[in-house]
Amino acid sequence: MKRSDSISDSLTTAEWELVAHTLATLSNGVEPRNAAMRKLRAQLGVIRVILYEKIKRWDGDDSIDLSFFMGSYKSIQRMEREFDAMGIKRKDFLIFLKLLLYRFEKQKLKVKKPHVTRSEFRKMKRVVEDEYNPL
Repeated sequence: MKRSDSISDSLTTAEWELVAHTLATLSNGVEPRNAAMRKLRAQLGVIRVILYEKIKRWDGDDSIDLSFFMGSYKSIQRMEREFDAMGIKRKDFLIFLKLLLYRFEKQKLKVKKPHVTRSEFRKMKRVVEDEYNPL
């Protein structure tokens, strides 16, 4: 019996064009009922456009810019907090973003400005440590 791939495994092996198409067509799950939800929906739209443009032009070198990775990580964390604060139950888009981040983690990190490497890694370390130690 053949083992079926998990969703994260399927996303990890999918072509970038397919990932970009899925990103563009997946509903964000936010039905604006007030100004805060309209703002959240607009933020999700901006995140969608930025990720779509970046992913559809991916050159396939299996590397990702560290600042783009960290920006994605922080944006997803912020969106998750806002979804929870507003009590939004439909989190399909947020789950897809987390799976996309999982795929980003599989890429090799690269830094465009080598002298910035240490400060970027310190920022990343602080973000990860704060995630595990919220106090």
